[in-house]
Amino acid sequence: MTDEDTGAENTETDDESAAETVAGMYDRQSDETAPDSTADQSNDPENEDTDEKDTPSPRFDAPLLEGSDEPETSTGTFYVKHAGDSAVTLHEVNTSQIATLIQNPGFERHDIIEATLVAQPPMQVSYLIQELESHRSIPVETSPEPPTRQVLEIGEEMDENEAVAIEREGDGEIHILRTDSEYTEHTVEELHDDEMTYKNAARYEVDRVELRSDEERGIVSIRYLPA
Repeated sequence: MTDEDTGAENTETDDESAAETVAGMYDRQSDETAPDSTADQSNDPENEDTDEKDTPSPRFDAPLLEGSDEPETSTGTFYVKHAGDSAVTLHEVNTSQIATLIQNPGFERHDIIEATLVAQPPMQVSYLIQELESHRSIPVETSPEPPTRQVLEIGEEMDENEAVAIEREGDGEIHILRTDSEYTEHTVEELHDDEMTYKNAARYEVDRVELRSDEERGIVSIRYLPA
């Protein structure tokens, strides 16, 4: 498929290594009471036959808070950053919201889910899945094919540790990285495990990612592709 160059977006990164290039892209209330009496009347003869005494009522310095029957919910597309046996860390791919699930319903790292989360009482800082709309993994593969001629022409005009994005003809997008040729292979390896690769794929609503590289020129293309 022919790639069409319609726009570019530069991303500044540190100059230390290609790996850094990829990473860069990619209780308060007391129990006081307020009795009105200050004198001890236990020995007062006039009170000897009194069976009942007035009991002071407790005084609260803060208003009581009304509880809510509606827990907080959050709906979105989430990247699975960490998946343990009993907890999952999610990142919403469009807002960067972080949410922690207190149960793992079968998610693995790098999975993408579309779901509605519901906060758990009493603190409402952890969540459960209320409704799961989709759950998928996105394959990231290294292609034996070299970058296209258009990508190579753009890459040769870029500085080391620079990154640009161009649109494709059709769905998806292509990102181009320029690295020191010594780090080209390592950069491709890093992209397989870099969370931005998967978050971008989720944002572009594509089904797979293809990596191509020209090691001699230090050019890597990340192709976000439909099925």
